[in-house]
Amino acid sequence: MTKPKLGPALNDFVAGYPGPAETQFRGGSITVIAALIYADGIRIEWRMPLAPDLAWMDGVALAVEREEPKEVSESPEVIDAFLNAKRLRELWGRASLSDDRGREFGLSFERSGALDPFGGSEGTATCGCQPPADSTELTLHFGGADVVIPLTSDRRPQDRQSALFRTGYPGPKPIPFHDGAIKLISTLVYQDRIRIEWLVDPVPDLSWLFKDTLSDYLMPQIADEEQRLIAAQASMNFRRTFALWMGARLTDDLRTPYQGSLENSGVSSSGFKGAVYFIPSSPPGARELNLVLYDLSVFIPLGQR
Repeated sequence: MTKPKLGPALNDFVAGYPGPAETQFRGGSITVIAALIYADGIRIEWRMPLAPDLAWMDGVALAVEREEPKEVSESPEVIDAFLNAKRLRELWGRASLSDDRGREFGLSFERSGALDPFGGSEGTATCGCQPPADSTELTLHFGGADVVIPLTSDRRPQDRQSALFRTGYPGPKPIPFHDGAIKLISTLVYQDRIRIEWLVDPVPDLSWLFKDTLSDYLMPQIADEEQRLIAAQASMNFRRTFALWMGARLTDDLRTPYQGSLENSGVSSSGFKGAVYFIPSSPPGARELNLVLYDLSVFIPLGQR
């Protein structure tokens, strides 16, 4: 089994497949929402509506990494929450994927968060791998459980699958935009929303969005002048890119009203990468989406679902 030292870029989406229906796991449950295939890796989106018992995991101890008030650091509830989070991260760090050609790959924990105020969690794990083009399934191995994920849209009626994810579409080639470029990595259609992954690289000239200057972002705590200018430029570009995607609008050929919200964004190579959500999901009869970013308009065909 190979485990990559660096995570995959996941900038070139290939296809997405719904996972199986909810599976019981050590007193709780897990749903593999989707297996998302990219040119250089795979992302597994998962949800645990009922938290499993992870007390069986050995070698996972709570280490206090920063000073906390005594009433917090000694609280049983806080200690349990921190320990469970650490165990969950370790659980996915020990997990692996295999394909039906016998290859096995280690997974890396990517992120997790609370599912709702009443418990449970959801998140993602990735591997720098890709199954052969003729693979028909992946198997997720974690915590002594095996979860089979079919890599086909032609499933048998008895193959129960999660209804949380519908399908995914690769985006077009990078689009020139104000002396930079915007790439729509993927359009992912879920039961209740649409998620568009994006990459901005190189960063466009977005000076028309704000009347700000580089001096507004200078940080005096950085002593080296060159580094101070580099940090200021990065901060200014990030704020402008964030504002650009905050203004994103989505429509379709059925005139469905969508409401958007920016998910997460961060640095990627020489640019920025992130995702934007729109609710609700596209209706079954919609054939085309239209993403509008100020003076940029991109049409996204929706194939058969």
